[in-house]
Amino acid sequence: MNARRALAAGLAALLLAAVGGGIWYSRTALVQDRQAQLTQQQSVTTRGLIGSEKEAFFQDERVRDVLARHGVTVTVQKAGSRSIANSYDPKQYDFGFPSGAPAAAQLKAAARAGTVYTPFYTPIVFASWRPIAEILIANGVVQKQGDFFYVTDLPALLAMAGKGTRWRDLKASGAFATGKAVLPASTDVRSSNSAAMYLALASYVLNGQQVVQSPADLERVLPQVAPLFLRQGFQESSSAGPFEDYLALGMGKAPLLVAYESQLVEFLLRHPQRRSGEMVMLYPQPTLYSKHVLVPYTPAGDRVGQLLESDPQLRALAQEYGFRTGGDTHGPERWAGQGVQAPAQLVDVIEPPSQEWLERMIVDMEQRFK
Repeated sequence: MNARRALAAGLAALLLAAVGGGIWYSRTALVQDRQAQLTQQQSVTTRGLIGSEKEAFFQDERVRDVLARHGVTVTVQKAGSRSIANSYDPKQYDFGFPSGAPAAAQLKAAARAGTVYTPFYTPIVFASWRPIAEILIANGVVQKQGDFFYVTDLPALLAMAGKGTRWRDLKASGAFATGKAVLPASTDVRSSNSAAMYLALASYVLNGQQVVQSPADLERVLPQVAPLFLRQGFQESSSAGPFEDYLALGMGKAPLLVAYESQLVEFLLRHPQRRSGEMVMLYPQPTLYSKHVLVPYTPAGDRVGQLLESDPQLRALAQEYGFRTGGDTHGPERWAGQGVQAPAQLVDVIEPPSQEWLERMIVDMEQRFK
């Protein structure tokens, strides 16, 4: 009798557990189903117009997966930052994502955007080579700061360029005793942000360490700054092409190339075998940051901006592409842990001119190119 009672009690307990488990499973499945339905209801497909240097980031499957978990799909089309600033079209795009604060300010005004997002930024550098850096050190223009980076006296370098100095004219120039002018190469200032940022830097230096902000400043600066671009010859419209030439053709083609820090950092992170080679970064002093500002046109575009700025996984992935994120030093710390050194902070940093004055300089340059 006692055995029967025990068996009955055991069966009852099993039945209760099974029922409870079924209820728990049913509730869990219901919650998951509701969450999936909610994500599906909230899912959006967005389209953005971006600078070319961010294209690889948006094409990364890991980035797409993180965005998808938030119910967001992003398709992008690349264009020059100046073109983006002049191409506000909320019917075709949900956001514009140019490089450079001046272009973003113009776009923000056109879109009447209340909020913009700055998830990434990167300083302007000169992509160069160790023998070139050593020549410039011997001539008092550059100082070594780490294994991969150097600080460049920009006024001294621009003075050399303005005088038409050639590499063979410099002391200790045996490694590059060529007739080429000491003249940093850039992209086309009429279309490319990196060239526009170089224009902003050069105009600041040649304007007596003052940001260009008046007709008198333009009249004083443009005759000095224009030859820095006109003497280069052919220039490409995007920063990707010249950087590929720098990598493939070496020092002879590009002894000094105006570039983004992010380009070199990303390359060195992905190609550790090249870290012990001759590639180096020269940080102009002063320098400036090229800010990557997302301007939303629609609520869907605003959602993309929020995620890029706040999601830790997206920030970490952006750092893999050489971008600094959110005003922190996690990028340089992460890179140092992988054998790529970059300064955690840059002190001598200027702001570019407002879009009005930068655009005036570029328009004047357009006329000089004709």
